[in-house]
Amino acid sequence: MKKRIVNIIRYFIFLLLVSVILFPLGFILTASFKSNTEIFNSPWGLPEEISLKGYQAIIETYNIGRNLTNSLLYSTGSCIVAIAAASMASYAITRMRWRFSKAALNYLLLGIMVPIHSLLVPLYISVSKLGLPSPAALLLIYIAGAIPTAVFIMTGFLESVPYELEEAAVIDGASIKKCFFSIILPLLKPSIATVGILTFMNVWNDLLMGLIFLKNQSHYTIQLFIAQFKGSHATNYPVLLASIIFSAIPMIIIYLVMSDRLIDGITQGAVKG
Repeated sequence: MKKRIVNIIRYFIFLLLVSVILFPLGFILTASFKSNTEIFNSPWGLPEEISLKGYQAIIETYNIGRNLTNSLLYSTGSCIVAIAAASMASYAITRMRWRFSKAALNYLLLGIMVPIHSLLVPLYISVSKLGLPSPAALLLIYIAGAIPTAVFIMTGFLESVPYELEEAAVIDGASIKKCFFSIILPLLKPSIATVGILTFMNVWNDLLMGLIFLKNQSHYTIQLFIAQFKGSHATNYPVLLASIIFSAIPMIIIYLVMSDRLIDGITQGAVKG
């Protein structure tokens, strides 16, 4: 009887937490199908008549596809470069013996302790002096911000991998390059998935960096599109809410598809064998 009561309380708390998390998304979704007048008159009810004017406007009038493409390019590019650089750096730090390996790891991990947003002023000055195009500068900043966390996750995982795997391959004549690409990289798949998901989500949801470094509206991300639109058309809520739904869909899909890999990558890197 006592165990049953505990389970009921546990399920009740779980349902309460799920409701708290899903309620804002449900409200935005239902309100995006309402007219502007209906949102103010009946904000909590279901739409009396489903209206797609908000979705039509952001696709046909405001061309949200361009902003979604920009966000996809920034997020995907950051993931690919950060994963490539962090995997090689982690391999060199954990599997090779050289004097400054610990110092290099500590230097890279400083990026986790120092929030990148606290470096906005020196970053802006450096980008201005170098004369880099704003999209390229923003992409480099995203990559630099993702590498410390990626190295932290991958080094933690590689430290749990036994050296005997590479020693056997070296005895058979394998080079460092072959050991990395044939042995280490396949083993890193859970960590790569974790780094990819975290990097993609962080870049996709970023607003501040784009707001500071992007000058041309043709380079704006989806988050900048929403922020700009909210400032210029604050009363047209169906269009604003529809753009938020478009922004949230990729994140929801990625989390539903790859949530297991995210958890596996974190837990495997935390357990040393």
